[in-house]
Amino acid sequence: MSMSLPWMLLITAFAAAFATRVAGVIISGRIEPETPLFDWFACVGQALVGGLMARAILLPSTALADIQVEYRIIALAVAFIVFFLAGRKLLPSTFAGVVVLSALGFWQGL
Repeated sequence: MSMSLPWMLLITAFAAAFATRVAGVIISGRIEPETPLFDWFACVGQALVGGLMARAILLPSTALADIQVEYRIIALAVAFIVFFLAGRKLLPSTFAGVVVLSALGFWQGL
Protein backbone atom coordinates (compact mmCIF):
# COMPACT_ATOMS: atom_id res chain seq x y z
CA MET A 1 0.00 0.00 0.00
CA SER A 2 1.31 3.39 -0.96
CA MET A 3 1.96 6.01 1.73
CA SER A 4 -0.12 8.54 -0.18
CA LEU A 5 -3.27 6.36 -0.31
CA PRO A 6 -4.46 7.12 3.25
CA TRP A 7 -3.93 10.84 2.66
CA MET A 8 -5.87 10.68 -0.61
CA LEU A 9 -8.74 8.90 1.15
CA LEU A 10 -8.73 11.48 3.94
CA ILE A 11 -8.73 14.40 1.50
CA THR A 12 -11.54 12.81 -0.54
CA ALA A 13 -13.66 12.22 2.56
CA PHE A 14 -13.07 15.79 3.75
CA ALA A 15 -13.97 17.19 0.32
CA ALA A 16 -17.19 15.15 0.16
CA ALA A 17 -18.27 16.23 3.66
CA PHE A 18 -17.37 19.85 2.95
CA ALA A 19 -19.20 19.85 -0.40
CA THR A 20 -22.43 18.60 1.14
CA ARG A 21 -22.27 21.25 3.85
CA VAL A 22 -21.64 24.00 1.29
CA ALA A 23 -24.58 22.76 -0.79
CA GLY A 24 -26.76 22.77 2.32
CA VAL A 25 -25.82 26.36 3.12
CA ILE A 26 -26.49 27.45 -0.46
CA ILE A 27 -29.96 25.90 -0.71
CA SER A 28 -31.05 26.44 2.91
CA GLY A 29 -32.27 29.98 2.23
CA ARG A 30 -34.59 28.76 -0.52
CA ILE A 31 -36.35 26.03 1.47
CA GLU A 32 -39.61 26.64 3.32
CA PRO A 33 -39.38 24.65 6.57
CA GLU A 34 -43.09 24.88 7.46
CA THR A 35 -44.26 22.24 4.99
CA PRO A 36 -45.80 18.79 5.45
CA LEU A 37 -42.65 17.18 4.04
CA PHE A 38 -40.47 18.68 6.78
CA ASP A 39 -43.06 17.71 9.39
CA TRP A 40 -42.86 14.15 8.09
CA PHE A 41 -39.05 14.17 8.28
CA ALA A 42 -39.23 15.44 11.87
CA CYS A 43 -41.68 12.68 12.81
CA VAL A 44 -39.55 10.00 11.18
CA GLY A 45 -36.44 11.31 12.93
CA GLN A 46 -38.15 11.30 16.32
CA ALA A 47 -39.52 7.80 15.69
CA LEU A 48 -36.03 6.53 14.83
CA VAL A 49 -34.57 8.02 18.00
CA GLY A 50 -37.41 6.58 20.08
CA GLY A 51 -36.99 3.16 18.51
CA LEU A 52 -33.25 3.16 19.07
CA MET A 53 -33.71 4.20 22.69
CA ALA A 54 -36.32 1.48 23.27
CA ARG A 55 -33.97 -1.07 21.73
CA ALA A 56 -31.05 0.16 23.83
CA ILE A 57 -33.13 -0.18 27.00
CA LEU A 58 -34.96 -3.43 26.29
CA LEU A 59 -32.48 -5.29 24.04
CA PRO A 60 -29.02 -3.85 24.69
CA SER A 61 -25.97 -5.35 23.02
CA THR A 62 -23.39 -3.55 25.14
CA ALA A 63 -22.39 -3.64 28.81
CA LEU A 64 -25.90 -2.42 29.61
CA ALA A 65 -27.06 -6.00 28.97
CA ASP A 66 -25.40 -7.01 32.26
CA ILE A 67 -27.93 -4.93 34.22
CA GLN A 68 -31.33 -6.50 34.80
CA VAL A 69 -34.13 -5.21 32.57
CA GLU A 70 -36.19 -4.31 35.66
CA TYR A 71 -33.43 -1.96 36.82
CA ARG A 72 -33.22 -0.34 33.40
CA ILE A 73 -36.98 0.25 33.39
CA ILE A 74 -36.88 1.67 36.94
CA ALA A 75 -34.15 4.12 35.90
CA LEU A 76 -36.19 5.11 32.84
CA ALA A 77 -39.29 5.67 34.98
CA VAL A 78 -37.32 7.85 37.40
CA ALA A 79 -35.94 9.85 34.50
CA PHE A 80 -39.47 10.44 33.14
CA ILE A 81 -40.77 11.49 36.55
CA VAL A 82 -37.90 13.92 37.05
CA PHE A 83 -38.38 15.22 33.49
CA PHE A 84 -41.95 16.27 34.22
CA LEU A 85 -41.28 17.47 37.79
CA ALA A 86 -38.34 19.60 36.62
CA GLY A 87 -40.40 21.46 34.05
CA ARG A 88 -39.56 19.26 31.03
CA LYS A 89 -35.80 19.79 31.31
CA LEU A 90 -33.51 17.12 29.91
CA LEU A 91 -30.39 17.62 31.99
CA PRO A 92 -31.89 16.88 35.42
CA SER A 93 -33.88 13.93 34.10
CA THR A 94 -30.89 12.44 32.29
CA PHE A 95 -28.74 12.89 35.37
CA ALA A 96 -31.39 11.26 37.59
CA GLY A 97 -31.73 8.29 35.25
CA VAL A 98 -27.97 7.77 35.07
CA VAL A 99 -27.59 8.04 38.85
CA VAL A 100 -30.41 5.56 39.51
CA LEU A 101 -29.11 3.12 36.88
CA SER A 102 -25.57 3.40 38.29
CA ALA A 103 -26.80 2.84 41.84
CA LEU A 104 -28.88 -0.17 40.83
CA GLY A 105 -25.96 -1.58 38.82
CA PHE A 106 -23.66 -1.07 41.80
CA TRP A 107 -26.22 -2.74 44.07
CA GLN A 108 -26.43 -5.66 41.62
CA GLY A 109 -22.67 -6.03 41.93
CA LEU A 110 -21.48 -4.72 38.59
